[in-house]
Order: sequence, then structure tokens, then C-alpha cells
Amino acid sequence: GKRVLHKIVTSDPTLNISVIDLPEGLTWNAKRRVVEGTAPEAEGDYHYNIVSTEGKEPQVLGKATLTVKKNLPLAKPMMGWISWNVVQDKISTQVVKTVADNMVKLGLRDAGYNFIIIDDLWHAPQRNSDGTPKEDPAKFPIGMGATVKYVHDQGLKFGIYSDAAPKTCAGAYGSYGYENIDAKQYAKWGVDLLKYDYCGAPGDAVSAQQRYKAMGDALKASGRDILFYMCEWGVREPWKWGSTTGATTWRATYDTRDCWQGKSGGIGVTQSIAAMKDLWAYSGVNRFNDADMMCVGIHGKGKSSSALCATGPGMTQDEYRTQFALWCMWSSPLTLSFDLTKPLSADDKAIITNADLIAIDQDAMGQQAEFVGQEGNIYYFMKDLENGDVAISATKVGSTQQQVKFDFSKFSALNIKGRYLARDCQAQKTLENEVETGFTTTVRSHATAVFRLTLKGTGIAQARTSASAQSNTLYDLSGRHANGAASHGVYIRDGKRVALP
Repeated sequence: GKRVLHKIVTSDPTLNISVIDLPEGLTWNAKRRVVEGTAPEAEGDYHYNIVSTEGKEPQVLGKATLTVKKNLPLAKPMMGWISWNVVQDKISTQVVKTVADNMVKLGLRDAGYNFIIIDDLWHAPQRNSDGTPKEDPAKFPIGMGATVKYVHDQGLKFGIYSDAAPKTCAGAYGSYGYENIDAKQYAKWGVDLLKYDYCGAPGDAVSAQQRYKAMGDALKASGRDILFYMCEWGVREPWKWGSTTGATTWRATYDTRDCWQGKSGGIGVTQSIAAMKDLWAYSGVNRFNDADMMCVGIHGKGKSSSALCATGPGMTQDEYRTQFALWCMWSSPLTLSFDLTKPLSADDKAIITNADLIAIDQDAMGQQAEFVGQEGNIYYFMKDLENGDVAISATKVGSTQQQVKFDFSKFSALNIKGRYLARDCQAQKTLENEVETGFTTTVRSHATAVFRLTLKGTGIAQARTSASAQSNTLYDLSGRHANGAASHGVYIRDGKRVALP
């Protein structure tokens, strides 16, 4: 019953294509080259064919499968905190408890951040005598199971880390050859997610697929639903095969660093843009490209996150806002990595709890923003949203402030003849005047402007809510706050209260 959007991309953009044998509720939009419509109500696999119309008879180029399920493992990108950038080998039960408490106290859980993921070096020096994995008793004196239970008691989920080789990246024991044993122990502990690295493993793609599938199969047989987060850094193009292993998200880059510009393999924000901008055709619901944990809030005080930086370490607030905004546009997992055992500034909190941007990341259609193009030092992206809205963004990578023109004719999802309400997602306010054909805004150096556009007269406007949909606020179609008592799930259309369909 949800909206479907499947963009068809051909290596030859001039190739004439069409789609046939579509399930009921879906249609082919030849102008945009997308399959769109509403998913069937009944669960199951539905198939259709992509064909070339160059010759007299259509030639099948590929077959597509639409899987309809009520409970997909990862319908939306995960949100949470990962320990590595600031904690590294100091991970412990006490750190986990403090982070869990602060995620609740600071409102991060209510904003949607519900995973605590411990990274490398949680391990004892060696496994138990029966081969099962063992936590370091000095770091986890109450045991891993009790540590996980504490996280669950706070309404949060727990993630753990391993590697598809005999040793992890930091030298602890890995899971190669122990996949089933480890998966069953993770299930016994109550683990909800496994981050699976690839240090010390063979470099070819076939071996990577085999090793990841071995763990994916083991997790499925573990007796517990455990999300599989594949971390092979994008080297072997996991966006093309990751879903065949049982993974629902995969790293698309090397480790992100706490800087605008990295060096010698370090991934700063500019390298993230280069790596992610052309992967939008390989992402969607239950199969997300991960741009790695964000560095918002670290301010140069991390450990590994400070390495391989050409600028910094540390970034300006505009640069951190850009990182957060782009991750949301890309439907990347939103994973924090600053020190959550210490106080959080009001401005940092405002960046990571921006409900307008989180709603774009957590949109039910799961689209990764399409790269529209580059004009000088400006990168433009466009993201279709489930309720029919469109998010557009402009990132200024140059060193000076610039007037930026959003020309609607360059954004294929927009109606060039339409009138739109435009919400500035960074400022979290709606522009007073409707916009037509385009509009201009000022973008500071290394900043990113994001606007959510609602076509005038299309029905109920999108409410500004948190990712967990806890807002009780009313909005009218202009996006302005509606006066009066609020009632959850009620909105204003044509001056009247109506229930959200």
C-alpha cells in the first residue's frame, strides 16, 4: 500500500526503453524513466521486465523483482551511535551504560537514534574453550548479556562488531570459520545488529561475497533477527551484490575522517561527495549505501577520526551541518560517533536532532538523492519523498559565499509549471511566498541548503515531525503552525481538521 518509485538507469542514456508486465497499481513514466505507483496490498514477490524498444520487437534487458512485506529487516536507514572514533579500545560496560543513559536524557532516542554499536576490541584475548566468543572480563565485568539487557531496558538496541577473517582490524579474533558459533552467541546475548568488517580477508569480490554470505546465512539461522551491516569500504562495489549476502546496508567508502578534506585515502566531506554522488541508482528500501559514521560533534578530539586529514582535524559548524544534511539526502544510516559520555553543546544537538532533515533521511520510500549536477563549486541533489514532496539541496564546496539558483527545469521530479511551498530544512521554517519555476538563496562557504518542496494543492502537507513520529503539532498547507489544541494524527486542510490518511 506504500508508494513505489523505481528509477531505471541505463549505461547508454540514449537507449529507448520501456517496462512491461507491471503488477496492478504500478505504471511506467517514460519521461522520468521510472516505475511508480502503489505497492500491492498482498505480501509476496512481483516481477516485471525492462525492455529495449529500439527494434521492431521489444528485447528484454533485465528482470525486476518487487518484494512486498509488512516487516522488512531495515525499511528505513538505521540511526544510532558507534564507539570507534572516540572510544576505540576503551569500550566497556560503563561506557555503554553512560551512552545509553545520555541518549535517553538528551532526547536522542526520541529523535530516532536507537542503536548503540560497540566496535572493535570488546573481545577477551581468546575465545572460550568451546570456541564461543568471549567478552573482555575487565571491560565487561557484568558480562555481554547483562550489558545488552541494560541497553534494551532503556528502549534501545545493541550492535556488536566482528570481521570476515581470523583477526579483526585491530587484531582481536575474527569470525572466519566461526560464523555459526558466533551468530548463535550473539543471539544468546540479545544482539540486534552485527557490523562485519573485512580486514585481513582476500581482496577479490568473489571471496568477499562468499565470506559475507556465510555470516549472513549464520545470522538467519541464529534464532534471532539480527541486522547484517556489511563493512567492506566500497572497494568491491557492494551496492551491486550486498543484498545477496543477507545484508541490508553496506559501507560505500573508506573510513570517514573529522575534516572537510582528507588526504592519502582519508575521507573528508569532499571525498564523501565524490564517492556517494553516483550511487543513487543502487540504493533503496532494505538496501542502503552507508557513508560511514558521522563526525558531527567530535571537534578534532577523536582518535582514528583525526588521521589522514588535509584540513582540521575538526570542522566548522557549517561543515558539520553539511555532513549531516548530505547523509540525510543520501538515505545513509545516521550513526553518531562523538563522545556521548561528555556534555553535548546546544548547537551540536540542534544539528543532529533537526527533525526536518531526519524526516528526509527516514522517508518511507528510501530513495538516495539523485545527483543532479555540478555548477562550478556547487553540487545539486534531488530526492523524491513518499508523500509526493521533493527535497532539493545545494552544497557549496568553494571558499566563498554564493547566490545559488534552484532552477526547477533541472530537477526532473518537479513540475516546471507548478507552484510550491518551500520549507528551508536547515532553518526549519517555511518561506512566506510560494515559488514557481525556481528561486534563489544564499549558500555560505562549505554549507548546504536543503529545501522540501510541496506542490500547492496536492492534499495534506507533510508535518514537521521527529523520525519517531511523536509530534502532536498541527500544520496547515502553507506549513505555518496552526493555532489551537493539538491532536496526534490530525492536520488542517482547507481550514478544516482532517485525519491523516
